[in-house]
This record gives sequence, structure tokens and C-alpha cells, in this order.
Amino acid sequence: MTNQNNIICLGVNELYQVKKARYLPTTLPTLCFFEFTQTLQDTIDNARKLLFEQSLHEITIHTSNVNWYFNLTNRYHHNIRSLMHVDAMNISFSGMLRAYKQPHFSTANISINQLQFNRIPINSINLDQLTTPLAKGLINKIKQLSRQLTEKEEVYYNIEPIVSNLRELDEKTAFDIHLERCSQLDLLNRQENQIYATMTALETEMNYLSEQLLYQVFGLSKGDWLSYVSQNDAALTQLQFEQCRVYGDTINIIGPSITKAGVLGKREQYINIEFGAEK
Repeated sequence: MTNQNNIICLGVNELYQVKKARYLPTTLPTLCFFEFTQTLQDTIDNARKLLFEQSLHEITIHTSNVNWYFNLTNRYHHNIRSLMHVDAMNISFSGMLRAYKQPHFSTANISINQLQFNRIPINSINLDQLTTPLAKGLINKIKQLSRQLTEKEEVYYNIEPIVSNLRELDEKTAFDIHLERCSQLDLLNRQENQIYATMTALETEMNYLSEQLLYQVFGLSKGDWLSYVSQNDAALTQLQFEQCRVYGDTINIIGPSITKAGVLGKREQYINIEFGAEK
């Protein structure tokens, strides 16, 4: 028996164009059709891998595997330069007609998981994998950044009430001491802003390392469906991985729940992975 691929149809929307470069709506394609094949799946998987490894937001790939249907001519046009856009969880297609160098029509996003059609595999999280040298190295880096963040937070939240009090004092006191007080307030404001910028950078680096930990140790990336049984109460949590955050010695994986029917629910769920004591 030969494998049968799925034909997928997407609506098309016009992208923003300057007035003189716009086509009439009737001259634009109405629908986009493409065949979901193993080759396309491999292309998407490779693009998502590159996205993650290079910390990119989106990858754009030239493709000839889409067909654009036009209501005006009641036929498909194949001489359209087409692009596939891949991010962590979705793909879309865009195209351009001749004489233009930028896409000016695009499909809506479609979830990469929706392309599977069959039941989406749910990956389990095995905490024993955190004992590998690779995992320990990443965890130690995250912990070091977490300690630095805690130190900066203590300084930041100690400065904050002083700045507030000085601002309040500035509104109530006389002009003869205004300049001196203003210079102190400016200095504290600059220090507060510098510390906040450092805290933001530390949080960004921690979250990046946490994504690396989930990818390199557990083989997980955004969009994957996850299953985890808590060691504390044996509660089962299943969700689609949308984002992760580090809080202290814990990685929080966040995303919509997976229902018993095997579909995404509306309720947001959390999986908490504790690093444990450093050995």
C-alpha cells in the first residue's frame, strides 16, 4: 500500500503595500494548497532545530511545493515566488507576483502539531536524565545566574523605597536645597536603571539556558506535548510546551493543558522541574 499524503488548504490575506504597488483584491490568490509529505516534515524539523540552536525567532525558506489558486482566473498559478515561514510552533506561506521583490500576500499561521493529523505523540519527562554531566553543567550555570539575580534584586528593592522617598521629599521641600536633592535622585535613578537592566539580562540568559537544558537533555522544544508525573503527589500533568521560566532552583514549563480526549484545552498548566541540592 502506498502512503497517502494530506492536502492542506489555507486562506490568503494581503500584506501591507504602498498604494502604487497594490494589486486589486480580485487579482490576488484566494487559496493556498500544499501537500504535507515526509520531505516537508523533515524540512520543518530541521528548521525548528536551527531555530533553537541559533536562538532565532523565524526561518524563511524558498519553496516550490505550494499552489496558489486565483478566483479571477479559476485556476492555479505556478510561477509565483513562494516562501515558507517556520517559527517554533507554526508555519505559514507567503508569495509575490512578478515585478515585486517583497511578499505582498500571505496565509494564516497553521500549528505544526495540526499537520500531524494522527494522534500527536506525548513526550514524558524522566528526571533521572538530570544526573548526566551535560545536565549538571547547565544546571550549575543556571544556579550561578540565579544567585547573581538574587543579589541584584536585593539591591534593587532596597534602592526603590529611597528613590520614592526622595521624590516625595522633592515635592515638599524648599527651592534652596532642590539642586542637591535632585542630583542625589538622578544618581539613584541611574543606579536603579542599571541594576534593572542587569536583572533583565540575567533572567534572559537563565531562560535561554533552561530551554537549552530541556532541548539537550530531554529533547524537548516549544510546541511539543509533554507528560509529567510529580514526585510529590504523583499527579499527572500533560501540556503543550509554550514557554519556560526559571524561579530559584525550579524550571517552570508553561502551556495549555491536554485533555483526556487528546486535544488542547483552554486551561494553562505548569510542570515544575526542581534541580535539587547541588552535589
